[in-house]
Amino acid sequence: MGTVQGGISRRALLQGAAAGVPAVALGSSPAKAEDRTRKAAPHRLGTNRHLFIDEFLIAEKKDVTLCVNPPQRKELVIIPDRPWERGGITSYCNVMWDPHTKEYRLYYVPVHLDSDPIFRLAMATSKDGIHWNKPNLGAVEWQGSKENNIVIDGQREGTVMIDPNGTPQKRYVFLSSEGRLKTRLFTSPDAVHWTMHPMQISKHHSDSQISSFWDDQLKKYVHYPRVGHRGRATGRVVTSRMDEVWPEQIPLVISGDDRDPPDVDLYTNSAQKYALADDVYLAFPTPYYHYNPSHRSYLNQPTLQAGGKTNDGTIDTQLAVSRDGKAWIRYRTPYVPLYQHEELHLKINMVFPGLLYHDTHIGQYFGGYAFTHGDTQARRRLKGRALGGIFRLEQRIDGFVSADFAYGGGTLDVGPVVVVGNALVLNLNTSAAGEGRVGLLDGQDKPISGFGVKDCEFINGDYLARRVTWKGKSDVSALAGKPMRLRFEMRGTKLFAFQFQGHKA
Repeated sequence: MGTVQGGISRRALLQGAAAGVPAVALGSSPAKAEDRTRKAAPHRLGTNRHLFIDEFLIAEKKDVTLCVNPPQRKELVIIPDRPWERGGITSYCNVMWDPHTKEYRLYYVPVHLDSDPIFRLAMATSKDGIHWNKPNLGAVEWQGSKENNIVIDGQREGTVMIDPNGTPQKRYVFLSSEGRLKTRLFTSPDAVHWTMHPMQISKHHSDSQISSFWDDQLKKYVHYPRVGHRGRATGRVVTSRMDEVWPEQIPLVISGDDRDPPDVDLYTNSAQKYALADDVYLAFPTPYYHYNPSHRSYLNQPTLQAGGKTNDGTIDTQLAVSRDGKAWIRYRTPYVPLYQHEELHLKINMVFPGLLYHDTHIGQYFGGYAFTHGDTQARRRLKGRALGGIFRLEQRIDGFVSADFAYGGGTLDVGPVVVVGNALVLNLNTSAAGEGRVGLLDGQDKPISGFGVKDCEFINGDYLARRVTWKGKSDVSALAGKPMRLRFEMRGTKLFAFQFQGHKA
């Protein structure tokens, strides 16, 4: 597993963002943006990595566009092939690296049609994130036997996580929502044997997966349950303890709006903190397109909901980004669109929580199914692989969004910022016909002697951490603590991130 690099703790303020507002609608004209940044106090970036997920810190840009980069779609890694999985696997899953057991763990919800309750939480393990095992854990009895990988009976709507503040007996936590019990906390010493907390955490029933994590910037626990707004939407709860009772009112943070079709709401959210940058939060909202009676040739079940919607239709995944976990920008292009995987025509693609950090890429996973949301008979009609299952994705490190420079060239000014470190490194891909240069500007927007764009040696290639050099020199330590702006002049290039780092030993 690759090394996770942190940065200086600094909460960046999101400029111009609002929940549910599309990124393309944000941002100011170059002149207004430049006026704003000239008047602003320099942002103390330090050694923190800056990702181009939004317009934050961008003072001016010309022929540069922010673009979402969908991950590479890889293998179908887990299919329903056990008796207690006869009805398939739901999309309420999460994946994590467990440093205590030195393995990847994937928690998923198998469905068995002829038992009550039909939902259970099960666990699979892996050494590489590609090949998964379903161990016999001996934790929960199913049909007279504990020879299975089930860990909790009757639960599905939560995220298993390691509590950084938990005692050894409560090292793992699972905050789940279920109709009868509402929202309850489960704790475990090994993430296999679980105990339910006696007190109800909330009367709220999410009826969708709750994404929970420890926010290392807030030093708080953050939870993203489903709330009601335009059908389905996402709320946010912040607590000091995992067993803290939630407030009755849950603020709305991600939802559909008038730019979305009226038959679309947002199902799950998979909100999480990005470990490689202090001020980056990612979510993967899943637009659910409800068929209506006019789509009768597609409908698998005609039950109408409020507004004439049915509970049948297709679902895929988009990308939302934030600098504080409260104000979100949602990109409307698919992050994982509907597609055909071998013989499977996938009609539901829902990315679930968990980012597995490797040296060159990030592993993500999604539930993909060959039937629509309301096709309840598909679970009886289809079997095994034909149902779909859990698929693997690979995303470039920092690669979720990039500043894309036009093929003929573009410029991008960032700052003012105050940095420390000895070298500037870039995550970028110029492709064969592109190139890039960077200049450092002083408070009067003049090139700093020896560090101008004309002094920079051109960059051509695909790099995760390309050190910038000016006339053969890369040491920028003399500029530490001084306000500056960065000017990127590039052609045909995707620029993902930059960071000021110290020299490697």
